[in-house]
Amino acid sequence: MKQLEEMMAESEQRVETITIPSEGATLIGKAYWPVGDPKSSVIIHGATGVPQLFYAKFARWVAEQGHLCLTYDYRDFGASKQIHPRNSKATMADWGFYDQQAAFDALLQLAGTPKTHVIGHSLGGFMLPFHRNLDKVDKVTTVACGQVYWRDHHLPYFFMVIMFWFLLGPVATRVKGYLPGKALGLGADMPAGVYWQWRKWCTSPTFYTSDIGSVLPQMNPNPYKGPIKIIGFTDDDTAPKASIDRMEPLYKEAEITRQTLNPDDFELKDVGHLKAFTRQNAALWPEILDIT
Repeated sequence: MKQLEEMMAESEQRVETITIPSEGATLIGKAYWPVGDPKSSVIIHGATGVPQLFYAKFARWVAEQGHLCLTYDYRDFGASKQIHPRNSKATMADWGFYDQQAAFDALLQLAGTPKTHVIGHSLGGFMLPFHRNLDKVDKVTTVACGQVYWRDHHLPYFFMVIMFWFLLGPVATRVKGYLPGKALGLGADMPAGVYWQWRKWCTSPTFYTSDIGSVLPQMNPNPYKGPIKIIGFTDDDTAPKASIDRMEPLYKEAEITRQTLNPDDFELKDVGHLKAFTRQNAALWPEILDIT
């Protein structure tokens, strides 16, 4: 019966494919419309190497709650891929600054809703301080997002980190001309420029600070001041607590709420870095959407 109700709800929803102009690129996104006028507009800024399709079930659920939800893929990746990643010049700064900004601007044009909610998964959560129009953001939720430094990690995951940043990752990227993520178990291939900048930030104790003023602009002098919920998970080896702690100074003028969620408290097997948006972990979704 429940499955039938979900199928009927999905059949009533409208999912619209949209094109989003970004600086030097065109992104492909999907707008999930609720039945009736949306209560608010929600955007999902995805994690590094995670296609928007991964967030589709969550986005449909958001629409079922009465909100417009926009997902999209970064340039030269997922549905936005127009060339082989070997030929892409994209960087993580392009994804986090230009593409995230362009997608949020597109969200504002889709519907004149009374509120906007930015949900940032990993990479999706730590670039907001660089964005324009922060006065048009009403609420932010970051999920498994931290300014990760390679020494933060614990055994045995630490060995995987060493391999990815100092051994297999650099060698494979130099040989192939792109990050062969599929072969390395990451699920997706990515442009070399994304990998090298990602590596630079995660192997520096100051993360992206050295790139501010060069490949990154200065942070918005009018910072975000609204409510932000910073969500971490006790079983997330990729974004440990030390990295999430570094998020708070980025949003020092915001109204910060911290949550470190234990899968056991939701009767879930595991969540880790990626699985908060999967259907089997849907018990977490009201915490992410922050339904009140």
